[in-house]
Formats: sequence, structure tokens, C-alpha cells
Amino acid sequence: MSTEESMLDVYIYETQQLLQNLDDILLDGEGVEQLNADQINEVFRVMHTIKGSSSMMEFEEIAKVAHAVEDVFAQIRENGAGDDQWPSVFDMVFRAVSFFNGELAKIQASGKPDGADEQLIADLHRLLAQMKGDVPAASAPAAAAAVAAAPAEKAGEPAGGDPVLPFYKIKARFEPDCKMEGIRALGVREALKKICPRVVTRPETLEGDAAARAVAENGLTVYVQTAENPDELNHILDTTLFLKKYSVLPIDGADEEIPETIRLRGGAQGEAPAGAPAAKAAPAAQKSEKTAPAAVMEGVAKQNFISVNVNKLDSLLNMVGEIVTSQSMVISNANFGDRPHDNFDAAAKQLHNLINELQDIVMSIRMLPVSTVFQKMRRLVRDMSKKVGKEVQLEMLGEETEVDKNVIDNLSDPLMHIIRNSVDHGIETPEERVKLGKPEKGRVVLEARTTGSDVVVTVSDDGRGLQRGKILQKAREKGLLTKAEDEMTDREVYSLIFLPGFSTNETVTEYSGRGVGMDVVRKNIGQIGGSVSVESEAGRGTKMIIRIPLTLTIVDGMRFSVGNISFIVPTVSVKTAIKPKAGDIFTDPEGNEMIMLLGECYSVLRLSKLFQIDTPVQKPEDGMLMHLTTEEQDFCILFDHLDGEYQVVAKTLPNYLSRCATRLSGISGCAVLGDGSINLIVDVNGLRANK
Repeated sequence: MSTEESMLDVYIYETQQLLQNLDDILLDGEGVEQLNADQINEVFRVMHTIKGSSSMMEFEEIAKVAHAVEDVFAQIRENGAGDDQWPSVFDMVFRAVSFFNGELAKIQASGKPDGADEQLIADLHRLLAQMKGDVPAASAPAAAAAVAAAPAEKAGEPAGGDPVLPFYKIKARFEPDCKMEGIRALGVREALKKICPRVVTRPETLEGDAAARAVAENGLTVYVQTAENPDELNHILDTTLFLKKYSVLPIDGADEEIPETIRLRGGAQGEAPAGAPAAKAAPAAQKSEKTAPAAVMEGVAKQNFISVNVNKLDSLLNMVGEIVTSQSMVISNANFGDRPHDNFDAAAKQLHNLINELQDIVMSIRMLPVSTVFQKMRRLVRDMSKKVGKEVQLEMLGEETEVDKNVIDNLSDPLMHIIRNSVDHGIETPEERVKLGKPEKGRVVLEARTTGSDVVVTVSDDGRGLQRGKILQKAREKGLLTKAEDEMTDREVYSLIFLPGFSTNETVTEYSGRGVGMDVVRKNIGQIGGSVSVESEAGRGTKMIIRIPLTLTIVDGMRFSVGNISFIVPTVSVKTAIKPKAGDIFTDPEGNEMIMLLGECYSVLRLSKLFQIDTPVQKPEDGMLMHLTTEEQDFCILFDHLDGEYQVVAKTLPNYLSRCATRLSGISGCAVLGDGSINLIVDVNGLRANK
């Protein structure tokens, strides 16, 4: 990877993190219709960082928009904002975030942003002018003083402070080749300003290539004055990305090393007794040494995490899968005859334990909290609520639930479709809700929880619910019904919304009514071995239930065979396996094979017939039955014989198979076992769809 590509990857990653943080701040602030001082400073810091890094990468249009937003928040920091101005501020910054995200998507796709939003910049400038015009005449001198002080502050020279506060010297070095050292140093300075009334850096100017080179070669030195415990300084530095090591040293307030720019101007320093600063600073310094001895240790490594390319993790996981397969081959092919092989068995057991531990570690690295997807939905609900004229509150539960990175990637689009439907035509208008005795503000709950080896994600709303009659009418018009309407359960009727081309909306809106969406949800969830179902009560709301595996790679399954082909079905879908007796299986009036198990009647699916496999097993009593469960309905499959339980590494089927094979529905992937055999992994929900 070239240096430019490496810098681009770092830029994209860090900008995405900043924008996600910005989204969270804005959504929290919009709920109370204003931002507090810390949030305002954080927005200013984010924009300043994006502006600087974008300029360095020569993404000038991004830098222009960031600079315009930064100007607005500089005004807010100095003079505040009126209650009537905050809605415009939020809307403007949300527009800017959307612009940034769009440009980042272009960079990821083609490496170069090409968008320019002159209207957004003009609107930001107009907003800034309005805010400056709203400053009362009485406060104009204060505003002028703040503006006059701004250049000194930008150079790292705060205007105020207490001469008796203790001073600290911070020395920091970033990781070699981390790039953008000047911008990173600027981030450190801005973070320290939150708790330090006086901050001066060496080098003083942190913008530009010269500053970046100076920081890379000589490190960053920061002089601060603060009343905070040194632990707070340590916390800020601990959470700084790519910081290799740092030290925090208390220094005497009279030390000549302290830059003059950090001392009080206007003779205040001289007015205090000569020894006062040193005398009062010394106890604080001693306290720092006792409460935070690690703060004075030079060269202690503080970087506890690194960012890793996902492709490298994928390769590592695939390699672990190959090791698992190779281990099985070695053990199964070992032939000692009658000779004892205790040492081999012990070594094989130890190898098995180590590989399992390695596998668990690699899988844990790939696990991410679902909050990475859930947080994006806050912005979606906010934007849609405004566009469709509804008040909707999104509640999120179980955000800390972790799933595999690939599952996260495939979960975003389905959740987006479901939540769009809930807000667009699930939640009623405020007027309708009041007439129905409901609160004006609708409620959408997004929840995740772990159940066994699966994660269940539910999206529920308190809207109007699904209309059984309306769904049946639309299904009848489109010819989608396969059985008598009066014989269909509510669950079967509601499942019709997942069929391609189905929509009950009479008009096409920006978000729904084209007949696409819910079929895409089922398809995408099915591709990752999951299932989706719906529950609803008219007038009370709708709940969408998504069940997905924790990981897409490691599968615990039961191996069985039909003819000369081996299959593996995930253990979580298996209720029981039995050997039927003659006469246990009977035929219903429509010719479908059925069986009674524990007082319940289940349909029987012959895999030999479904996949057209030649097999000597024709009579049910000569084979075996497996009772499988899905979200919609349980059923049984008939196969030849059961081989046992295995843990396998799932692999996707080659792309060419989807083009030349016609009977792949019901198969989600394959696995290679230790004996070298290829086993097809069963998609239980796909099998059910084939019934």
C-alpha cells in the first residue's frame, strides 16, 4: 500500500468517526433544542479537524464547508445563540454532515470527491450574518473583546487565568508513520483546552506541513495551567489515537522554561508576591506525584488499541478455518496400527485446544456492538419525521450486543427499510393519534438481544398496525394467494408483505409504495443465514423480528447424508432426530406427507425429491427424520442416515453455481471436513420456502 493510500485510509476512518460523534451530539442537542458549552466546543473541534485534514488531502470543497460551519460555531462560542436560532443551526449542520458523508462515499468509491455545495455555504454565511446582527448593542464591547482575543487564542495564548494555578509540562510522541501529526497535535491541544484555561504548544503553530514534520521529528510539547487533577490530563492523552507515549510533569510556576505567552498579561504576574505562584504550585505538584505516579514516567506506552483493515481480519479468519480443516485431516488420517499413540493423542488434544482458543480470539476481534448500526437509525428517524410531518421518538435497547462484522454490514439496509416503513405509514399523524387517544409523538423501539448462538433484533412501533383485509385484497389482486383466505392464519397473511412487488400503499412516496423494500429485507437477512417475521395488532402497532447468527463463519451443525451427498444443518434449527416406524408417515388429502410428533402434526420434506438425488432409501422406516424449526413453522425432513455433530467453517458457494445451477434454494454455503469431503450447509428457511 502506497503512502498516499495509507493517508487516505486514515483520513476516511478518522473523518467517519468524527462525523458519527457529531451526529450523536446534534441528535442529543436537538432533543433539548440547544447545545451546552462542552458540545459547542466539541462541534467546533470536529469541524476544525475536518477542515485541516481535508485541506492537507487537497479536498478543498469539504474544507470550505467545514470552515463555514466552524465560523458559525466560533460565533456561538463567543456570543451564544438565541432559542429561535438553534433550529436553523441544527438543520444547517445536519446538511453539512450529509454533504460530508456523500463526499466520503465518493472518496471510497473513486478516490476523489467532486461535489460542491455553494448553496449550503451561502446559507451558512447568511446564518452567521444573522447571528452577528442579533447581538444586542449593550454586549457589543464584550463581543468585540472576544473577537480581539480570538487571534491570541488560536495561537495557543488564552486570555485569562489564575496566576496561582499549577503548571504542567506535557511531552508526547505519536506512532511512527501515523501521518497528519500536525492535525493530531491540534486535536490534543483542543482537548486540553476544555480543562486548562491556558495552553501553549511547541511548536506554537500546528497547521501546515512544517508543523507536521516538527511534531513527527521532535514530538509535541505542551505547557498548561489548570486546577484539575493530573489524572484528567492523563485521561485525555490516554484516549488520543496513535499516541505512542507521553509524560506529564508538574513544573514550578516561576520556572523560566514556562513560555511568556502562558503568563498573565497586563502586569498581573508582577502584582502578586514574587514567591506566591511557586509556593502555591508546589503542593499541587507534590499531590500530582502521589496521586498519579505514572504521570511522571517518561516513555510509557499508552496506545492500547489499533485499527486493522477488515480484509486482513477476513484473511486471518480464513486461515484459521484452513488450520481447523488441516488439523482434522491429520488426526483422521493418522494410522498407528496396533502401536500405542498416547503422545500423539496428547499432542493432538493440546493442538485442538490451542486452535479453539485462536479461533475464539479471532472471532472476538471481529465482533462489533450493534450500536454501530443503531446510531445511524437516529438520524434516519429524525430526517424522516421532519419530511413526513410526524413526531417520532426512537428508543434503542441492547446496543452493547455484539455480532460479527459481516453481520453488521448486512444488517444496516434491512433495518433502514423496516424503520422507514414504520415511520412513513406505520406511525399515524399527530392529529390521528390524538383522535385515537394516543400520545402525539409516535414511538419506535429498536432492540437487540442474544439468544444462544443467535441475535434477535426487533423493531416495534405503536402505530396503526397491519390491516389483514387490506393485505388479502392486495394479494388477491396480484394473484399471490396460494390457499383459501379463511384458512390462512394472521401470521401467514402478514408474511405476504415480504413477497416481491407487494405494497398496500396507494400512492408512491419518497420512502414507500413501489413494492420493493420488505422483499429485499427478507432476501438480505436470508443471505446471512437469518430469518424475519412479523407480528401485528390492528390499532396497536407492528413488530418485526429479525433472527440472525452471531457469526457467519463458524457453524455448529448436524451432519447427515442423502444418497452420496452430505449435508450440514445448523444445530440451533434442530429440535430432534428420530427413526420413524412403518406407518408413522401418512398422506393428507392434498397428497402431502405428514407425521404426528408429541401430539402435533408436521409436514415431511424428502430432500432426495427436492434436490433430485438418487438414493436407495425409499421407505421412511429405512431412513431418518429430523424435526426442524423456523420462525414461521416447524417441519420435518427425511434423509438416509445421521453422521453426528460437527463444528465447521462455513464458506460461500462459488458465484458461477448461482448462474448454472437451478436447485440452490435451501443451500446457504458449504464446508470442507477433515476427511476432505465437501458438505452442503442447509438454509432451513430456504427449505421452508420450497415447501
